[in-house]
Amino acid sequence: MAYSGIILAGGKGKRMGYQEKALMAFNGKPLITYVIKSLEKVVDNIIISVRDKAQEELLVSVLPGYTYVSDAYENTGPLSGILSSLMVCRDEFCFIAACDMPFINENAVKLLFRKCEGHDAAIVRREDGYLEPLHAVYKCKPMVFETKKAIMNGKKKILAPIHKMIVNYVEIEEIRKIDPDLKTFININTLEDLNPS
Repeated sequence: MAYSGIILAGGKGKRMGYQEKALMAFNGKPLITYVIKSLEKVVDNIIISVRDKAQEELLVSVLPGYTYVSDAYENTGPLSGILSSLMVCRDEFCFIAACDMPFINENAVKLLFRKCEGHDAAIVRREDGYLEPLHAVYKCKPMVFETKKAIMNGKKKILAPIHKMIVNYVEIEEIRKIDPDLKTFININTLEDLNPS
């Protein structure tokens, strides 16, 4: 079975001083390259979601050879990038992550693909009930349908599409067996995260 990985890179980097977050150096390499490297061990195709053609051209100049997709809708947040990427996805299942997650554990991703079989999504649930929608696997067709519907209804939250889907909630302890420190979920959100002292 072929799998895709979708990397959301269209954010404006507000907390990073509006710099191009995906290309910011982390240990000497563009942040997004860590996500790509992890996912290439697990998926057959990588789709990078960008906000517009200008950002696409910039990323292609640094990282050629991937499928880039621009947002179909403005001011819709990540849902627009998710929908645009899903529309070009040729595989049945996809893993969706943000471009600022440099420690993604490929074995955790493999587990989520297995957990999604027979479901519309496999989403990790923490002890407090918090869900991890941007470190999750989705079945593309139902996710396209529900994401379109959410956008048409003016919803912007990433979790909006999943309420009508058959979701396999994966408890955090299953991930902890693979990744004891849960580094796979770490986001680089600030300049301090990027350059810890």
